[in-house]
Amino acid sequence: MKKILVYCSLFVIILFHSLVAQSINDSTFSKVNIPRDSKQTIYGRITDSNGKPIIAQVQVWYFPLTEVVFAFGSEPTKGRTDNLIGITYSSNNGYYAIKVPADTMTLIITKGPEWDLFKEKIIVNNNEFDGIEKNISLKHLYDLKKLGWYGGDTHHHSLHSDGRQTPSQIASAMKGVGLSWGFLSDHNSTAGNNEWRVNSSFDFIAIPANEISTEPAHISDANGFGHMNQSFINNLNGSYPLLKNIWSRAVFKSHYDVQKMIEETKKQNGFFSINHPFQSWDWSGRFKSWGFINNFDAIEVWNGDPPHSLTTSSWDKNKININTWAVHAWFSYLNAGNRLSGIAGSDCHDIFGTYSYPKGEYYWTTTTGNARTYVHTKKLNSDAIKKSLKEGRIFLTSGFGPILLVEADKKYPGEILKVPSNGIVNVEIKVLANQQLLMSNDAVRIIVNGLVVQNLSTDSSLTYNKSHSIVIEKDSWIVVQAFGQWPMYAITNPIYLDYPPYGDYPKKEFVNPLGTQAWNNFLNHPEITVPDGPTSWKNSYDVFNKK
Repeated sequence: MKKILVYCSLFVIILFHSLVAQSINDSTFSKVNIPRDSKQTIYGRITDSNGKPIIAQVQVWYFPLTEVVFAFGSEPTKGRTDNLIGITYSSNNGYYAIKVPADTMTLIITKGPEWDLFKEKIIVNNNEFDGIEKNISLKHLYDLKKLGWYGGDTHHHSLHSDGRQTPSQIASAMKGVGLSWGFLSDHNSTAGNNEWRVNSSFDFIAIPANEISTEPAHISDANGFGHMNQSFINNLNGSYPLLKNIWSRAVFKSHYDVQKMIEETKKQNGFFSINHPFQSWDWSGRFKSWGFINNFDAIEVWNGDPPHSLTTSSWDKNKININTWAVHAWFSYLNAGNRLSGIAGSDCHDIFGTYSYPKGEYYWTTTTGNARTYVHTKKLNSDAIKKSLKEGRIFLTSGFGPILLVEADKKYPGEILKVPSNGIVNVEIKVLANQQLLMSNDAVRIIVNGLVVQNLSTDSSLTYNKSHSIVIEKDSWIVVQAFGQWPMYAITNPIYLDYPPYGDYPKKEFVNPLGTQAWNNFLNHPEITVPDGPTSWKNSYDVFNKK
């Protein structure tokens, strides 16, 4: 009987406290002062599958997504201007925390396409200031370093020009998204390079660069020369490199000034690329020396904006995808017989995404390593990376992947294959992903001389590994594209196919294709020969919004 009385007493006490707790709610303390900067938080620790803490990127997006409304100039906006809530990174000890509004959102944790991708829908209620704890373990799915592939970002800005963070913060962010090397390419400035270099280590190479950002001596629609990267350099080049105003250091008078920058870069044994050549919203950033210069090393065929999978876009003032045009400019130079690299860089100005462009268009934002360039090399050092970039031992992908490994009769991108007399070339294609591939009969494309010659199917698995034969009848080049769920996209650099007689392809002398000078006129562009991809934010099943 005594035990029964004790249990009954305990039950009454517990019930009483429960009723009291239920009666206490937000209205009970409605007059409690809440500091203006107090917000809800998501926090936790990120480790690998062995429990070791890792640096990773944390993204938070509104759920569901809505079409983003853009403002150009003084135009008023009505609607959501950004789907992205924020980005942060875990520390060396794996810990992270990010402030969020009271809303429904998607939490994404990523370390690049070689790792698991964590995504989860979260509902955050008002005044949950104690936070929501999310401890995450990511598995390293694919160790590309063992295969000689190292990812990097060829275009990044710091507070030494118009970026927001220090070089050291940027280096940490690059490591967080799984990169092994990166450029610091501030506008007309190398002021951050000393700090940048000290971030090099056995597993990360910090490469000094400079984005030559030109202004014309006489403003008109017909002149101006665009932006160009010179990398692996020690000395800043420009028309007036000693001026204190960095934006006045590259005031050019003619195309000869652009050619001079190429030659000055080569004197330093550097690497010269044309950046975002068809940028349409920023007049000064659009390249306008097509057909007047030669011997540049690369075209940035993927700059920050979403990938070449559609040719029109709502995030551009003129409704174009500048990367589609850049890819086809590259194809034109390849068709002229040139050996020319295509590279990808994020053009990131803010590792936390607040000041990024485009503004969170369906899980795409301009953030570190999105897009990225993988190089194939036996050693991870500055000289080896530069050699691979110049030779085009490259594939390009987004921060979400996929990984795209291609060989043609055992030759990698950037290499020259002597086509056998029967003309048959065997192409081995591997697609590796951290989320389901696209169920489409157009998910993988083999492109020869700028035309799609085979469309291949993938299923909903994470990998694709098949060989295909093509017939070559003349000197040619081949690239492969792979599409996944939006925004997954990858493209290789060319494998050069030297058809008999051997030794005359690619050409030894640089050749400007016919008609390139017309591209210098605003909104003129190369012929588009590769159709839109099978996936975009408009029609793709969105794995992030999966309920």
